[in-house]
Amino acid sequence: MMRRILGAAVLAAALLGGAARADDTLSPLHFQFQGVLGSYDKAALQRGFLVYETVCASCHSASALHYRDLEGLGLGPDQVAGIASSVKLADGTAATLDDTFKPAAMPAGAFGGALPPDLSNIVAQRPGGARYVDHLLTGYAPTPDGVTLLPGHYYNAAYPGNQIAMPPVLHDNAVTYADGTKATAAQEAADVAAFLAWASDPNLNERHEIGLRAVLFLVFLTVIAIATKRKIWRETV
Repeated sequence: MMRRILGAAVLAAALLGGAARADDTLSPLHFQFQGVLGSYDKAALQRGFLVYETVCASCHSASALHYRDLEGLGLGPDQVAGIASSVKLADGTAATLDDTFKPAAMPAGAFGGALPPDLSNIVAQRPGGARYVDHLLTGYAPTPDGVTLLPGHYYNAAYPGNQIAMPPVLHDNAVTYADGTKATAAQEAADVAAFLAWASDPNLNERHEIGLRAVLFLVFLTVIAIATKRKIWRETV
């Protein structure tokens, strides 16, 4: 527990040094990375990583990610190295930039034997992507009349079948954001959904940038081709 608290403190300090303010994404819910020309909001990604590391990482692994990948969130090399060094691996050594994220240490009987999924590609694997993750995290509600839950399950309007073994994990002020954003449960859900979208597709910004350049180049070639065609036809008439 003390190691996790220490790690969260180091992480918060690192994010404080590289934080940027973000636009409101909750009214209504929208993600900046969606759309043909969308790009990741690095402030939201940094906040989402804080939520993942503080709240989610104790149960959910993200085995496809390395600590060096965190530079993609807009953090500097020294900040990322500080985050990695605050993590103690199973052999007692500190994590390095080349290590994958520390696996979750789940007791065998936790959640009635249900295995929490790895979150590396959860957004790509679930219909609805980031919106599904957000709706799942905010979808807990009192059990409606006439509905009988399985033992150890909770009612969730977004989960298929509406019964889920994972308890509600987000609440207001579960974390403290370095950029001053109010840490409501809804904000935490949106931010961690954005972070997990990045985890599933970290190259989205570069891909969209290349696509935009390609489109502009093709438009330029089209204009040149039309101008050349008109010039040739004028000279032959």
